Amino acid sequence: MKRSFFLTLLLVSALLQAFNAVQAIDPKGQPHMRNAVGHLEAAKTAKEPLVSLKAARKELVNARHNKKGERIDALGYVDQAIAFATTGDRKAMLEKITKAIGSVKSGIARAP
Repeated sequence: MKRSFFLTLLLVSALLQAFNAVQAIDPKGQPHMRNAVGHLEAAKTAKEPLVSLKAARKELVNARHNKKGERIDALGYVDQAIAFATTGDRKAMLEKITKAIGSVKSGIARAP
């Protein structure tokens, strides 16, 4: 009886670990963050990048708050990119978009 209980407990533990591992690599696990990357990539080549930048910002705001600060960093870069897009400084805007993409991807990787 004790042995079957122990084996059942061990099996449940192994299944939970496997489930968590699958969730960690599931590409659908962070949809808002992934959508934000798409909008940021689109902003790089858009004639009107503000539309894509604002969409990326909205996705980041709606993303879960489990990225160990990377989501907040990305929001800051997007806000700076929006400011540079507004003033017409394309080079600075692209630099901030690149940094935002890096933070978003890091946040995806760090999320539980």
